[in-house]
Amino acid sequence: MMRVKICGITRSCDVEAAIQYGADALGFVVGTPSSPRNLTINRAKKLMKQVPVFNMKVAVTSSMDLKTLRKISDNLRPDALQLHNHNKTIVKNLRNHNPHLQLILTAQIEGKSAAYAKRLSKYSDAIIADSPSNTGMGGTGNTHDWALTSQIRDTIYPHPLILAGGLTPTNVQSAIRKVRPYAVDVSGGVEKTKGVKDHTKMKEFIMNAKETHN
Repeated sequence: MMRVKICGITRSCDVEAAIQYGADALGFVVGTPSSPRNLTINRAKKLMKQVPVFNMKVAVTSSMDLKTLRKISDNLRPDALQLHNHNKTIVKNLRNHNPHLQLILTAQIEGKSAAYAKRLSKYSDAIIADSPSNTGMGGTGNTHDWALTSQIRDTIYPHPLILAGGLTPTNVQSAIRKVRPYAVDVSGGVEKTKGVKDHTKMKEFIMNAKETHN
């Protein structure tokens, strides 16, 4: 069954709804002041406490400041840290600081992504395939070239590829069939406004994704 991550959670009621409808992982944006979904460390910690033990808590950030990244890791103790901006030095430092922390690295899907994703697969636990963004973060609402993403999936397989970028309850099944990802990740596609989830859309997205065989 397809795994689903609901990202950009900012409200307690959205945590409850996402879990109720079957989300496997929840993402909380921190250390990213430019994002309308950004949370303080304390607020993220309170929301993460609502996530049950068998669901995954993911801290999502665009920060490249090692002090900030260590603070996120130490204070939130997420199951995984999702980095939208990264390099080998940052990854090596985080590995040394917390060897048990899983690292999810973002690859923006464009012309030279296959070789880049192959390199990322060597020092990540999973890769998120997202649409290009000027800010380095997702949430553009735009889809990308799923044919290219499918090729990248084949290139890095069996390394997990998580599909993001412009997914909605309407197009998620088609995306899964074309890309055959390990999991799908959605934020803006299930929102009323930025950071405020639409519970009907969340339910439909999760249901549609989990009904699709990749």
